Amino acid sequence: MYLNFAKKSGIWVYYAKKSLLIMNFSAILLLVVVMQVSASSMGQTVNVNVKNVPLSSVLKEIRHQTGYDFFYSKDLLKDAKMISLSCKNTTIEKVLDSCLSGLPITYEIKDKVVLFRKKEDVTVPVDYSVPPITLTGRITDSTGNPLKGATIRLKRTPTVIGTDSNGEFTMPGLKAGDVIIISFVGYQTREIVVSGEPSHYLNIVLKAEINKLTEIAVVSNGYQTLSKERSTGSFGKPDMSLVYERSFSMNILQRLDGLVPGLVINNSPGATQNPILVRGLTTVGTEVIPGLGIYGNGTNRNPLYVVDGIPITDINTINPQDVADVTVLKDATAASIWGARAANGVIVINTKKGSTGGKLKVQYDAFLNFQGKPNTNYYPGMSSRDLIKNAEEIFDPETYTWGSLTDYPSSGMPPHEVILYNRYRGLISSEQATKSLDSLSAIDNRKQIRDLLYTNALLSNQTLSVAGSTKLYSFYGSFAYTRNNSYQPGNNTNTYKLNLRQGFSAGPHIHFDLVTDLTNTLSNAKRPVTADSRFYPYQLFRDANGHHLSMSYMGTLSDSIRQDYQERSGINLDYIPLDELNYGYTKSNMLNTRNILNVNISLVKGLSFSGTYGYINGNTRQESYDDIKSYKMRYELLQFTVAPSTSASPVYYLPTTGGTFATSNSTSRSWTVRNLLNYTNSWNESQHQLTLLAGQEVQEQRTLGNTSQVRGYNLQLQSYSMLDYQTLSTIGVAGTVIPNYGVVSLLDENIFSQTETISRFRSYFANGAYTYDRKYSINGSFRIDKSNLFGLDKSAQNKPVWSVGVKWELSNEGFLSGASWINNLAFRTTYGLSGNAPSPGTSASFDILSKYSSAYLPNGAGLYISSPANRNLSWESTKTTNFGLDFSVLNNIVSGSLDIYNKATSNLLGYMPTNALTGYSSVTGNVGDLSNKGIELSLTTINIKKGAFKWSTMLNVSYNKNKLVNVTSAYNTTEGYLRIYQSYVKGYPAYSVFAYQYMGLDDLGDPQIKLQDGTVTKSPYVSSTADVQYKGTTQPKVNGGLTNIFNYGKWMLSANAVFNLGHVMRREGNLLYTGAPTHSNFSGNFHSDFGKRWRTAGDEKTTNIPSYVSDSYTSYSRRDVNYYTYGDINVVSAAFVKLRDISLSYSLPSYILKKLRAEQIVLRSQVSNIMLWKANKYGIDPEFQDGNFGSLTMPAGQKTFTVGINAQF
Repeated sequence: MYLNFAKKSGIWVYYAKKSLLIMNFSAILLLVVVMQVSASSMGQTVNVNVKNVPLSSVLKEIRHQTGYDFFYSKDLLKDAKMISLSCKNTTIEKVLDSCLSGLPITYEIKDKVVLFRKKEDVTVPVDYSVPPITLTGRITDSTGNPLKGATIRLKRTPTVIGTDSNGEFTMPGLKAGDVIIISFVGYQTREIVVSGEPSHYLNIVLKAEINKLTEIAVVSNGYQTLSKERSTGSFGKPDMSLVYERSFSMNILQRLDGLVPGLVINNSPGATQNPILVRGLTTVGTEVIPGLGIYGNGTNRNPLYVVDGIPITDINTINPQDVADVTVLKDATAASIWGARAANGVIVINTKKGSTGGKLKVQYDAFLNFQGKPNTNYYPGMSSRDLIKNAEEIFDPETYTWGSLTDYPSSGMPPHEVILYNRYRGLISSEQATKSLDSLSAIDNRKQIRDLLYTNALLSNQTLSVAGSTKLYSFYGSFAYTRNNSYQPGNNTNTYKLNLRQGFSAGPHIHFDLVTDLTNTLSNAKRPVTADSRFYPYQLFRDANGHHLSMSYMGTLSDSIRQDYQERSGINLDYIPLDELNYGYTKSNMLNTRNILNVNISLVKGLSFSGTYGYINGNTRQESYDDIKSYKMRYELLQFTVAPSTSASPVYYLPTTGGTFATSNSTSRSWTVRNLLNYTNSWNESQHQLTLLAGQEVQEQRTLGNTSQVRGYNLQLQSYSMLDYQTLSTIGVAGTVIPNYGVVSLLDENIFSQTETISRFRSYFANGAYTYDRKYSINGSFRIDKSNLFGLDKSAQNKPVWSVGVKWELSNEGFLSGASWINNLAFRTTYGLSGNAPSPGTSASFDILSKYSSAYLPNGAGLYISSPANRNLSWESTKTTNFGLDFSVLNNIVSGSLDIYNKATSNLLGYMPTNALTGYSSVTGNVGDLSNKGIELSLTTINIKKGAFKWSTMLNVSYNKNKLVNVTSAYNTTEGYLRIYQSYVKGYPAYSVFAYQYMGLDDLGDPQIKLQDGTVTKSPYVSSTADVQYKGTTQPKVNGGLTNIFNYGKWMLSANAVFNLGHVMRREGNLLYTGAPTHSNFSGNFHSDFGKRWRTAGDEKTTNIPSYVSDSYTSYSRRDVNYYTYGDINVVSAAFVKLRDISLSYSLPSYILKKLRAEQIVLRSQVSNIMLWKANKYGIDPEFQDGNFGSLTMPAGQKTFTVGINAQF
């Protein structure tokens, strides 16, 4: 057998500033064509003039003219006669029919691949003893393409017939109860029982069989489509059927979780800067260290996202139902074609195209995902009774007197504290206090929190798509509507999406492809009230009569101070959480258009020109409003109100009506121009196969933004108040009720700002691939990128990236011909260089100036150098070595791939120290080196396949270990307490967690640690970096997914589990160890661990939680409670395995489909995130824990339920 499958991508220079005009034109064109679609043949025409030549020579000539490839056994053509044929502008089908005339051979054409097989037509015997039944029908694949040459066999008889070019067949002479078997190469076999009707018409859909057509598997790198057999690179492709079924998110990347080895989808709240990683971290990005500032530079840590050949930044604009396939490029050979932006990996997404065969196809997909409410009981807070009990234990009216807590503006006091002080001051009796405290202890507000602050979240989507074609035109169009109702009342997002992809053929040598995509997202959000530890468990939000209750103490004002301020200013200072929901909002409107024009021109035999022009435009407008009724605005007004007494009229320096209205507008525009020359040739019966590509590319990405803000805005009149901003911002207002800046109040906000960033890239590239005898392949690539983000020095700009790879198909060697149990075995290795760039606006060849607005400056505006110039700033470069093994054995029952890689990144971008005489302590530069090593395994097994039942398993697992080999930091430290906060340290992995060696408590309940010299101490600030221990990394070392799929007839059940192993996290614990050092005594609910603290001598033997020391000065001077908080005792395993989803689907039977005139209808249901195994004993879900600092997030989107339908007509 031989096969050379290459799909050409087209590119053209096209400039489309008026993208909406293109959308309108495309929509009209779509409507016209839909009404005129016919069943015209898609076959190309050829010219053949041969005399007395082998059939193989004719096929070779057809391949050169059309690009079609042929798949057949050499034995199949051994009896073929010599061919003499002369034809002009004749379809491929007619030429093949002439060549195969008189031979027992049939063929099937699919995606420019012609499959030959033996014809086995047998006369059908007829039983005249019963009325005969004639069975007719049509056999197609899952997309509706007819399967020509599919066999229909009467079970336990030699009776076999085949389908015609339209996939249709007629089988007479059957009787009720007969079983027919339908089969086709590469598809699952089906059995159908004949009913008793005299005649019966069937629409039969065959599903593709996993691993049956491995010879024609292809991958896409965004520039071209490659035969996987000939590619030496490391690619990852998910099972798209599982991607389509996942309905817990409309983000295509979230649906890939656990389906591709080496791809990490990190959902934890501490992973906001790197939620998606391919083969670990290759850049350090940014780190904030308390006391030291920012460490690192804003480099991009995400993979490069490429959709239809064009890089994009917002993956949320892609509808998963429009996606045809996804390819993850992981090693240098796979990704180096993308040059200096490919070090983090590349994720290539291709959207769906128009169908073949001329038939108009309509598909409707919809689902409802019921997400419920978040888990409000997740936070480990105390009950009302436990809170009051512990509050009485630590009550210290001598240290914190009533006057010290109530005579200052920041002195809110909760109800139970008021009761305790009133008892101490003799204002109420002990019995009255006990009764009041018992009354509070009996209250539990959790039901009100769940019912009033949250609502059931719901995600829904509907996608309607149409596809069709004529001889010269094909199209795919879709409309999608997505609604996401948040669990916070009043928060919702509506997304409307139009997508149209058209293909135009101007003869056999010129083809155009136009993609027009429009996304409009509307979001609305009220001011959220989050049920966190600020709320006491006894505080109700609504009384029995439905009245909203005030919690004035949360406004940090004592009752006496609040009453005084209210009387003097005339401003109500009640804080009513449920009212706050409706006193403000944020709305946004995002409109994104994506336009891509491709053209492919066949120049001469084997040589073609491709051009691509892409233009992406995004506009986002956001507005927010906070009414003067909100507590936030009332408190701000109080800060700018002069009211010396209740008898004097207050003077307001800010508006007392309307509200604060702010707008934010951002526009992003990017364009890409790419020109390519492709050359493809094979000779000597395809013993030699050669593919060459060379091209150039120019890109620009521009982002503009502006913000504005006014006060006293009236929503109805659309008017606002004029203020003296210069006075309010510079001189300020003296004598206000609550000064916000010493003895005066200053307004420190910009009423207008504007920003702009520009990134430009110019690239030249080439790659090539050669295969000999389908056994030995070699790939190579070369690319030079230049950018305005780097220094002007030639040594910094002219740094090419390149790769080389080889592959050995051992299964095609003669010495393995006898090993029938080996279906495929190939070894590959690659080596190459890729890179990464800094974020725009963070560094350049020249000083980067940023605006500074202040009333202190002349005319209120100025400039400052935000980033000093570095003419020698260079790309981060990553060298990757990869060894891979692809295998398939035991008749494809077991198949998969194994990869071992080593990535070495040099010239890490970050802040480096510089000469102090320059006026700067640091400058953005190349600061260090990072290494990544790992192993990846992808394994698929068919465990059981018997009759209508099939069970298959897919395992994806990867191991990654990284290390900062060298770091030249501008912020080195020798202090142990600062090392605790560092995540990037030389000699350790990125995202390292450092902790004190905790040694328990002393007889005073103070935490102790062991230093490197063996000394045990509790003295604060005595540790050095050598005294803290490395405990692990917050990034999982092992991750992957396990999928089991069960098929039985028309039923399919799948279960997907994801796992992340080998990493650690800090545990959130008690943070209350002393009284407040300020006048405020408001701390919110206590952590449940507070009840387990040290109380009396001897408790150090049973608890590790430090004591509560009322006096803050005493506590801070004799101990450091961070020894416990950041001790190794609170660093726990973050390993987990989560059952991500279980899906059940049912395909309606053919007799129902016939009545509904449908080709396929699938009903599906799914439950998500229903089971969790975790290595820690504290009940922590690592996906909702910040592993660096130990803070948790309330779990949402867990245990969701989905129902959906997919109908094809």
